[in-house]
Amino acid sequence: MSHVSLAQRFARALLLVASAAVLTLVLQHWVGRATIYSEEFAGKRSALHTAILKNEPPRGGWHHIGASGDNIRVFAVYLAESLRWSTALPVTTGYFLIDWVALFLTFVLLFFYGRRWVSEPYCVIGLLYFGCVTVLTYQLHFFHPWDRLWLLSWMVLIMLVWDHRLVPLALLLPIAVSVKWDVAVLPALYWLTYVSKANWRRVTLLTAGLLGVSFGMFGLLITIRPGGFDRHTTIVQQLALNWQDFAALRLAYPPLLLFTLPLALAILGLPDADRRVKASALFGVLLLVPLALKTNVAEVRAEMATFVLLLPSALRGLTRALAPPPSSGNPSGPGSPESGG
Repeated sequence: MSHVSLAQRFARALLLVASAAVLTLVLQHWVGRATIYSEEFAGKRSALHTAILKNEPPRGGWHHIGASGDNIRVFAVYLAESLRWSTALPVTTGYFLIDWVALFLTFVLLFFYGRRWVSEPYCVIGLLYFGCVTVLTYQLHFFHPWDRLWLLSWMVLIMLVWDHRLVPLALLLPIAVSVKWDVAVLPALYWLTYVSKANWRRVTLLTAGLLGVSFGMFGLLITIRPGGFDRHTTIVQQLALNWQDFAALRLAYPPLLLFTLPLALAILGLPDADRRVKASALFGVLLLVPLALKTNVAEVRAEMATFVLLLPSALRGLTRALAPPPSSGNPSGPGSPESGG
């Protein structure tokens, strides 16, 4: 094992932080300012912030503006309101800062997230690819201030599952659910990762306990903040809408851009992967099923959890694809008995 000096470690850390800061600044300023943070939508953002804060649906209901279930995604809203009271910053500025910090931390964490499974150069490739596709998450909406915090929470919780750290996992799950409630299903990843014939009772019981924590928080939020789920689109209608989006966009369809390469590489990287990597990839693919049936799939911001679940196996696949071929050894080459050398 080669020795890495303290100066080299510091230089690597500085390079990672600088890269994360540059990527965050590029996305937040040059993409975000032209889309979800633009002045054009400032009034709508403030109005929706107040509506969620007071749990007062806009005229026509939450579904009328595409915000079904948003009234219980309260963590980011309360955080932005706290910033407004403590700093006197406009609430829209608070949301920008929250997203900035969460996105920066996601870039940094993503490096170490991938480093568990592949070497550093491949982690950098994964980080840069993530930066490219994150552009897609700035499209097709004007107010989803929980998305960056939500993805960061997914990554932290996944790593806790990998490390079998049940106590912090149980403590953080309710907070993550209050950020965005669909993280409530994450304990199923624990079951997929550790269940076996020898321990299925214990693992199933622990999984049930974790699900009780996450769905208990979900139920509490619905109870104290009722009326958020007023959506009436059927599965057939949603599938038809998703097909229309695909037919209109074709090769530019966001899920196609986001998942084609990672899925292909993930298949290549799975055969000899760790059980945790395999379970994460399977869970990520399974998550796409309810999303396809109940959401606008073109809005890939809601599918980024699947991306990070696929990333370890995709990076392993990339490692295999770019690995040099094994030396076959040429018995007639220089230095062999037959060569006379």
